[in-house]
Amino acid sequence: MKKTVAAFIFILHCLFGKAQSCDCPTVLTAVIQKTEDNYSGYFDKVNAKTKPRYHQLTDSLRTASKGITGEKDCYQLLRIYKRFFRDGHFQLSYNAPEAVVPIRTIDTDEAKAKAYFDTHSGKLHPLEGIWEAIDGSYRVALMRDPLHSDKIAAVVLAAQNKKWELGMVKFEANAKGASPYKGIYWAGDLSSSERMFPLEGNLMNIPNSGYWAREYPQKVTPEELKKTQGSEGEFQAKSIDSQTFYIKIPSFGISFEMVDSVLKDHDAVIRNSPHLIVDIRDNGGGMNSSFPAILKYLNTNNFKDIYSHFRSTADNLQAEKAMIDQALAQGWISAKEAKPWQDNLVKNRKQIGKMVKSSVENIKFKEVIPNPKKVSVLMNEHCYSSAEYFVFYAKQSKKVTLFGNHTGGVMDYGNVREHKLPCPTFELRLPTTRTGWVDYAPIDNVGFQPDVPIPDTEKDWVKFVINYRQNQ
Repeated sequence: MKKTVAAFIFILHCLFGKAQSCDCPTVLTAVIQKTEDNYSGYFDKVNAKTKPRYHQLTDSLRTASKGITGEKDCYQLLRIYKRFFRDGHFQLSYNAPEAVVPIRTIDTDEAKAKAYFDTHSGKLHPLEGIWEAIDGSYRVALMRDPLHSDKIAAVVLAAQNKKWELGMVKFEANAKGASPYKGIYWAGDLSSSERMFPLEGNLMNIPNSGYWAREYPQKVTPEELKKTQGSEGEFQAKSIDSQTFYIKIPSFGISFEMVDSVLKDHDAVIRNSPHLIVDIRDNGGGMNSSFPAILKYLNTNNFKDIYSHFRSTADNLQAEKAMIDQALAQGWISAKEAKPWQDNLVKNRKQIGKMVKSSVENIKFKEVIPNPKKVSVLMNEHCYSSAEYFVFYAKQSKKVTLFGNHTGGVMDYGNVREHKLPCPTFELRLPTTRTGWVDYAPIDNVGFQPDVPIPDTEKDWVKFVINYRQNQ
C-alpha cells in the first residue's frame, strides 16, 4: 500500500512539475530572456531599424503561446522566434520523449526467409532481403510484415547481443514511397526511436546504427563495401600521384596532436609534392586548435587573426567554465592549452555586462616551405563554423586557390554554449562571441566564395582540381 501511495505521489509530482515548467508561455519567456541577456548577436540583430518589428513579433508570440498546450506546437512557435535572428549558430531543439513501442516477434528463420524471397522473386520490395550489420552484430530478414502489409519488418536471424532472439523485430520501415524510408528502430537495450532508412543499392547507412549490407537474394558488391570502410568520414592523408598529395578533414573536432602526428608521418612526401589538396567539404566545424598543423604547408606570410568580442554575462561565464571543465575532463585539450582560456575567463568576469574585446593571436611560422607550391582547398555549402575560420586563414596564403561552392555562412557569431530552460524537453544553445569581420564583411547566410566554382554536374571534384591545375 505504501509503495502504491508513493508511486501516486511521484506521478502527481511529475505531472505538476511539467505543468509548472513546460507550459508554452513560460518556455517562450525563458527563451526570449536568455536570448536578450546572453546572445552575442542580439545588439546587431535588434537595432534601431529592426526593434519595432522584433517587439511586434515577441508580443504576438506571447499572445499566441497562451493558447498552446502541446510541446510540439510550442516548439514550432519557438522556431518562429529563432528565425528572426537568421543565425545558424542560434540553436533551439526539441527532444521529444521516446514512445515505448513493444517489440513483436515474427515466426521465421534463415531457411524460411530464403524460401519466401525465392517464391516472391521479381515482386520483392526494394528493401527486402537478408541483411547484416557491417560489424556482424545482427543478421536480419527484411520482409513484408504478415500483419501489416504496408510495413517492411527486419526479423532477427542471429544476434551477438543476447537480449535479441530469433524472430524479434529489430526495426520496421514504411513500405510506401521511395528511399529514405521512415520507421522505428529498436536499439541494443530494446529502447525504440524513429529512424530513417536510406537505401543505396545493397547498402543502408542507418543513422546512429551504421552500415548494413544485403546478403540475399542479391549480394553486396566489393565496390559497395568500400563505401562502408569509413574513409568518407575519417581524417585522411595520402599521395594521389607524384605531383599531388591529398588531405581530407571531415571535422575540426580532432585534436592538434592527431593531425600533427599523421602529417608528420607524411611530411617528407608533402614537402616533395608540388600540389596539395585540402578537402574540407561537409566539415561542420569543431575547434581551431588543429589549424597550425595544416597551415604550415600553406604559409606564405604567416596568418593574421581578427579580434572578437565575448558577451560577458553571468550565464555565459558559467557556461564557459563548464565547457573548459568538460574539455579538460574529456581530454580534448591539455592543461597548457586550457591556461589562456582560463585566463580569459578571469578577465571576462571583471567586465560583466560588456562586450569584451579579445586580443589577437596571429599564427606565425619560422619558414615558408617551397613545396607544395600550389594548394587547392575544396569546400562546399556544408562547411560551417571552424571550417569557415580555416577558409578565412587559407585565403591569406598566396599558394591557395579555393575550389567548389560557397561555405555555409555560419561564423559571424560563435563559441556556442548551452543555456538551461525551465523545461528539459527544450534545449537552447547561443553564440557567446562576435567575430570582428561583422564590422566590415559579415558572412552569415552568405559564406566565403570560391575562387573557382565547380559545376553541380561535376561528380569527381578531386579529378576536376587536378585537371584544372595541370592545364594552368
